[in-house]
Amino acid sequence: MLYPPIDPAAERRARLLLRILAVWGLLIFGRLLHLQVVQHDKYQHAAEAQQVHRVEIAAHRGTVEDRNGHVLAITIPTERVVVNPAKIEDVGLAAELLANMLHLDSGELTAKIAARAKAPRGRQYLVVAENATSADTKRLRDLRLKWVAFQDSSKRVYPNEQLAAHILGGITTEGHGSGGIEQSLEDELGGYAGYANIVSDVANRGFDTQMEAEPVPGNDVTLTIDHRIQYDLERYLEEAVKGKDCATCKTARGIVMDPVTGDILAMANYPTYNPNERFKKTEVEARRNLAVQSAIEPGSVFKVFTISGAIEEKVVTPQRSYFCGNGRYNLFGRIIHDAHPYGYLTVEDTLAKSSNICSIQIAQDLTEKRFFDYILRFGFGSRTGIPLPGESSGRVIRLKNWTKSSIGSVAMGHEVMATTVQLAQAMSVVANGGRLVKPRLVLQVKPNHLSPYRIRKASYDWPVAEGQQVLSPESVVTMRNMLDRVVQVGTGKSAKIPGYSSGGKTGSAQMFDPVTNRYLHRYHASFMGFAPVNNPRVVVVVTLDGADKYGGVVAAPVFSKVAGSALRVLNVPPDLPMVEDQGPAAPVIFNDVSFAELTEQRPVEATETVDPAPVSFAKEVRSTMVTPDFLGKPLRDVLSEAARQGFRIQPLGSGVVRAQEPAPGSPIAYGQRIEIKLGR
Repeated sequence: MLYPPIDPAAERRARLLLRILAVWGLLIFGRLLHLQVVQHDKYQHAAEAQQVHRVEIAAHRGTVEDRNGHVLAITIPTERVVVNPAKIEDVGLAAELLANMLHLDSGELTAKIAARAKAPRGRQYLVVAENATSADTKRLRDLRLKWVAFQDSSKRVYPNEQLAAHILGGITTEGHGSGGIEQSLEDELGGYAGYANIVSDVANRGFDTQMEAEPVPGNDVTLTIDHRIQYDLERYLEEAVKGKDCATCKTARGIVMDPVTGDILAMANYPTYNPNERFKKTEVEARRNLAVQSAIEPGSVFKVFTISGAIEEKVVTPQRSYFCGNGRYNLFGRIIHDAHPYGYLTVEDTLAKSSNICSIQIAQDLTEKRFFDYILRFGFGSRTGIPLPGESSGRVIRLKNWTKSSIGSVAMGHEVMATTVQLAQAMSVVANGGRLVKPRLVLQVKPNHLSPYRIRKASYDWPVAEGQQVLSPESVVTMRNMLDRVVQVGTGKSAKIPGYSSGGKTGSAQMFDPVTNRYLHRYHASFMGFAPVNNPRVVVVVTLDGADKYGGVVAAPVFSKVAGSALRVLNVPPDLPMVEDQGPAAPVIFNDVSFAELTEQRPVEATETVDPAPVSFAKEVRSTMVTPDFLGKPLRDVLSEAARQGFRIQPLGSGVVRAQEPAPGSPIAYGQRIEIKLGR
């Protein structure tokens, strides 16, 4: 078959077209090669940026419990409800629907949705509920609304509301600890967030989730506090501040501590706050942990450590007498007063009657260097290391910066500043046998049992810090007996605890106003003590700020209530017979005076007080116990045996026992004092 000849012009056009198509094909192939090979990573990242979203998965925050397993802080799962205003057709109807299901204000919600709808594209999403319950979100899910989305969330809850608020602290809107244990143990409680990649379609609907890193949950933390003791401490502090005897009081702080282990059984401040509620500017002062962060001049309670050092150094004995100058003493040109014109007082009477003049002379006999050394050995001037933020180290003036009269001021608890937790630590030296034990607030850290994810570390117990020996056992017993006498016949009569022996010291330090640079006629009224005397189980320190009455009047009764409650919670058996309740004993004010009253500025009038009427036993207590025979035994053996049998010892002299009262074999009641005379 013959074909007609090809037109040369048409052939040229065809070849040109083929060349053009070939070049076009090569260009397309080259472009595809450039996109798929050369710029593959660039466009892959761009695609992933549009289709894949990296989201953070919050870690489950650890639970905080008290020593008995009572929950103090816990994280519960919730859901965050988010809406896209751009997809809402009827804003008013949508707002009313959401308000009814999520318990919100419809008018306020309508305004928020309308305002967010005008935002730039990509910023229109609005969170309408941060912590919605599963019941509320289930009803919304069932409606299948295209403009509503749900995100997993969580909420930190403090089920006891304001209980132990200053210990626990709270969390920020970002979920981090703010104040208290929540802040100081953030690494333990917070855990580490996880990350996931969510793949979405063109309608921004997720259809695949790829876990990049699982969240690591925070550990659970067990505190040393007992929520029952904590509740009573907070309650009694509030009652005291609001009571008629402390009408001018503004704030208060207190602590209950186990003197042997250093465990903080309770720590409270007034006023307080509810960590479940958002921070308010008016709560700035209420959120301060005064017991840890606020150092004050302790006043006369510091005389315990002045005399303890002198006893330990054998500078004095309880029966050594000092002349108190009939109420007036010239200390290097500075006139010091006592509230009463005392003549001669023994050391034990100096403590019981809180004589300033005799306390100064005791400190002078101890000497400045040795006195300063004991101040440091009792822990003053150094942080205790309690795991709470903002702890103050107090203030101890270096010895080289003391003036001639500084030894007198410090002996009375002035020119030195201490926190409540420091005072509790120092008082524990007398209560535990002479050791300086570090306060402990965390009992145990353990893996979070509520989290389905892997754990970070195994459980471990917070160690008990062994402190140095500050006082010998003999000095401890001597100090306990003298502090017991303060409660029995001295300024601390209102600190008596029904059924229990107790020892302690009152203090009333005049408050200093840094604005006017003057002392006010208001006091830091304190009581610092322990119970029972022979085997102390608790140390309690209470301070009421702004009082117009002395510590023996306003703080000692609070100690009695708090310590008595703590002993009952701890199931400590009574060591004294119970008596009829005749109300609080009338306080006897000897010399619990302020700093300004110590100078020649104005005379201090002695206040006549009346001892309370003798109490009668609810029933006659008869005992079949007899007095042990201590004759010929050294003091250490006597103290050990007396502690086992529940007797209190009043030693006189040194050496071995030469005489005792009551005599061996005599009838004696449980807890009765036995006087022993020692000799070589």
